[in-house]
Amino acid sequence: MNSETLRTICDILLPPSGFIILLAIGLFFWLIRLRKTAAFCILFASALLYFASTPFIAHKLLDPLQYQYEVLREVPEGTQAIVVLSGGRIPIAREYTNLDTVNATSLERLRYASRLSKVHQLPIMVAGGSVNDERQSDASLMKKVLETDFGVQVEWLEEKSKTTFENAMFAKKTLKENSVSKVLLVTHAYHMPRAVWCFEDVGLTPIPAPTIFYKRNTSASELYEYIPNARALEQTRIAMHEYLGKFWYKYVGY
Repeated sequence: MNSETLRTICDILLPPSGFIILLAIGLFFWLIRLRKTAAFCILFASALLYFASTPFIAHKLLDPLQYQYEVLREVPEGTQAIVVLSGGRIPIAREYTNLDTVNATSLERLRYASRLSKVHQLPIMVAGGSVNDERQSDASLMKKVLETDFGVQVEWLEEKSKTTFENAMFAKKTLKENSVSKVLLVTHAYHMPRAVWCFEDVGLTPIPAPTIFYKRNTSASELYEYIPNARALEQTRIAMHEYLGKFWYKYVGY
C-alpha cells in the first residue's frame, strides 16, 4: 500500500472526518426510519467530538507519547551525527517568491537541530522526500533553511522517503556508507516513540533528542480542561495519528 493511500485512510479515520462520517451514517439511518440506530450514531459521534475537543482528553492521549523520552541533557560518548526528520512543507509560499519552503513543524525541528550541531560539533543529516511527488524534496528545503537561515552546513540528505519508516530505512543506507550508526534523532516529542521504533527496527542506534512539548495550561481553571476548543481537537488528532501509525507499522506493514 502506497503512502498516498495510507494518508487517505488516516484522514478518513481520524478526527474530525471520522466523526463527520459517523454523523452522516446516523442521518442516513434517520432518513430510512431506523430511528434508534440513528439516535445512537448521532449521540455517539457527538460525544466523541466533545471529548476529543477537550484539553483533558488531548493531554491524556499526548502525554504518554511526548514524555516517553526526556529532554536531552547530555550527548552520549560515541555519538556521530544528528538526523532531523521533516515535518512537512508550505507549498508555493507567496512571501518566498512562490517557492516551497518548510512548514512550522519542520522549522521547529531544524532550529533545535542547528543548536545541537553548533554546541556539540556534529554533522547533520536532513531526512524527507517528496511526499506528493514535488520537484524538490523536503530534505532539500530543510538544507536550504539550515544553511541560509541558521548558518549550519548539512552533511547528508535523505530524499527518497515518504513515511517515518522510510526515513529510517533510507537514512540507514547513507549513514552506513559513512560508518555512522549512533545518531541524535531530532523530531517532535509526540513523534519520538514512533521514530525511535523505526530507526531501531532498521538497525540504527538513535538517541532521542525531542523538541516541542505540548503542555497543559496550568494557569487556567479546572473547568477549562473540559471546555472544547479547536487546539485540543488538533492535539487529539496528532496523538491518534501516532498511535495509528505505530499500530500500522507493527501489525499491518510498512
